[in-house]
Amino acid sequence: MLDLPSYHLDQLMWSAGWVEREERDWRPELEAIVQSPRWVIDGNDASTMELRLARADQVVFLDFSAARCLWRVIRRIWSARGTTRPDMAPDCPERFDAGFLWYVATWHNRPRKRIERALAGHEDKLLYIRSPRELERWLASHSPR
Repeated sequence: MLDLPSYHLDQLMWSAGWVEREERDWRPELEAIVQSPRWVIDGNDASTMELRLARADQVVFLDFSAARCLWRVIRRIWSARGTTRPDMAPDCPERFDAGFLWYVATWHNRPRKRIERALAGHEDKLLYIRSPRELERWLASHSPR
């Protein structure tokens, strides 16, 4: 929608069968991406935040409620079960994962704090979007015409 090349950290971080890749194996790919002139990167991995922030001109932080996120994850699991989503690494079919649901449910209490620490000092680049409607308005105002 923004007419930018898009990349998903999940495609870099995972290999077939939900095997997590070592960061030393995928980080060079991410480094090459951020050196390119234009990009959008989807993902919240705090360990790579500084690398991305150094080259980003804007960070869009989707700050939706835990309830909304849980509902969307459950809906996604149900609708995509057994298939690999386009934003995932090949051969990583959607599945029920209680650990991931817990991660989403506790996002605001735990993982979010790590992300906010990583974002410290880059507040001038941050845009918090708190609802799907707000996201739609922002995308409409930034999409090529």
